[in-house]
Amino acid sequence: MSRRLISLILSFILILGIPFNALSEAGSKIQIILDEEVVELENNAFLNQDGKLMYPLRDLAEKLGYSITWNGNQNITFSNENSNIQVNIGKSIIVLDQKEIDLETNIIAVNGKTFVPLSFLSDALDLVVGWDTKTQSLRINQIKKNNEDYFQSYVGVNNELNNYMELLHKYENFNGSILIAKKGDVILDKGYGFADIDQNIKNKTQTRFAIGSVTKQFTAMAIMQLDEKQMLNIEDKILKYLPDFPNGDGITIHNLLTHTSGLVNYTELPEFYALESEDPKVEDVLNLIKDKPLEFEPGTQFKYCNTGYALLSEIIEKVSGVTFEEYLHENIFRPLNMKDTGVCYGKNKEIHHATAYSGHLDLIPVDDEILLSQAYGAGNMYSTVEDLYRWDRALDTEQLVKKESLDRIFKGYIDMQGMGDYGYGWLIRDTELGKEIFHTGGTLGFSANIARYIDEDLTVIVLTNKSGYDTMSLAYTLASITLGKEYTTPEPIKEIEIKDKALYDNYVGEYVIFPGFTITITAEEGKIYAMVTGQDKYEIFPESEESYFYKIVKAKITFVKGEDGKVTSLILDQNGQNLTGIKMK
Repeated sequence: MSRRLISLILSFILILGIPFNALSEAGSKIQIILDEEVVELENNAFLNQDGKLMYPLRDLAEKLGYSITWNGNQNITFSNENSNIQVNIGKSIIVLDQKEIDLETNIIAVNGKTFVPLSFLSDALDLVVGWDTKTQSLRINQIKKNNEDYFQSYVGVNNELNNYMELLHKYENFNGSILIAKKGDVILDKGYGFADIDQNIKNKTQTRFAIGSVTKQFTAMAIMQLDEKQMLNIEDKILKYLPDFPNGDGITIHNLLTHTSGLVNYTELPEFYALESEDPKVEDVLNLIKDKPLEFEPGTQFKYCNTGYALLSEIIEKVSGVTFEEYLHENIFRPLNMKDTGVCYGKNKEIHHATAYSGHLDLIPVDDEILLSQAYGAGNMYSTVEDLYRWDRALDTEQLVKKESLDRIFKGYIDMQGMGDYGYGWLIRDTELGKEIFHTGGTLGFSANIARYIDEDLTVIVLTNKSGYDTMSLAYTLASITLGKEYTTPEPIKEIEIKDKALYDNYVGEYVIFPGFTITITAEEGKIYAMVTGQDKYEIFPESEESYFYKIVKAKITFVKGEDGKVTSLILDQNGQNLTGIKMK
């Protein structure tokens, strides 16, 4: 059920005059998970008339070791050895260690019990909080101590890096978590923006995000572990492990690892998104492509293909005798103390904390379950920036595999046509900052990147609950700041008012970028819209009389005029690329 629908239902409840305590009963199905354990509350959490989840404070405060003092006049103090929190019933302002914080939702009392919004748990109690509207479940985790040596060398927040990220959140609506470390010193480890915008839940350093194709490097590591144990061989044909798979006698494990198999990419097929996700099986997605011809002879070309890594996770299960999820936990996550990393919608139905969003300046919550539950070894993991840093540190050791295997993982095997080379689950390229080994990840509502600048022993980890975010450029900019290189500071986009809307008439028309890719500009009721071939139309907003920006994606359109003042073309600026569209007469 959507947040908006829940809010409407609750509005009708209030209008009809149902007693307020009945609202508490309406929330009886909300599941509370505290530090991975389902807990029963003496008083139920519930959604208020604005769709904000209200939580019974005493139940949680006592579990966390706070002492509670009723001061009269609707004033309550919660305190422990580390902090003091003053709360006033009926107000949204609290005082945390003499600092005022506005929760933006009033604290209330119901039947003599104090209820707080989730922003209190996030801001005042410094808890990692995740609210899943679809399953009506609330996940709460206490911040874990990082005991490893490489976390102890924290040198404090780098002001320049932090300022950049604050501006990025302010001007470009960045929501996510960042970790940057150089030569074993953690320079920045911080959450920005919101894990859930509607509930005002803040992102933390231990907020869990889906990481999409960053999963592939873990799948590749599992394969290399099995190769070292001689349980398989990289050059084996996949027919050895999947006897009934078409063309299995011509495709090797190496081909799957390097995207040179020639197989059709199943996540590009429309029928993939029509699959049932109730009881997903890897066979279901593989059946979508099994009977389709190869796109090229294995080993002759590079084409990014999620099918290959789904097959690799199937091979891992066949060889190891356990599920892909169990293998990762026992052989990678557990040895590296990656307690906040797992498989989305796996055995225990674990998911990320952060709500998935699509958009840019305007964000829309999206359902990512179909993709995440059926991405398998190609992209079904969630993690945190801190757990990925544990992974990063292990890659400089022989804790998981020997150096010879690591060298094979980070070797470039095939040219990606200007993007560098592809190894086993990693991209390798030369930059002005030195050699970079990285991999991005993207799902319907998340974007991720882990970038390792080898020459500088510099690691940048970016996780965000926004789809389509250019994490590769962001990681490179943050690395540039760290190394004292030049960079561009985020600036606000200022929307201007177009007083004479007749201006838009000159822009209306079709613009051909290339055959099959057209942008259609229309004007309706004083507003201007752009529609790309095969997509919905979206309003664009004037930055100047010639330049317009989207709010749904990070992109701009600039109209170009001829000497006679008539528009001849437009320029689409997106992801650092400028595409010219010629106006059709």
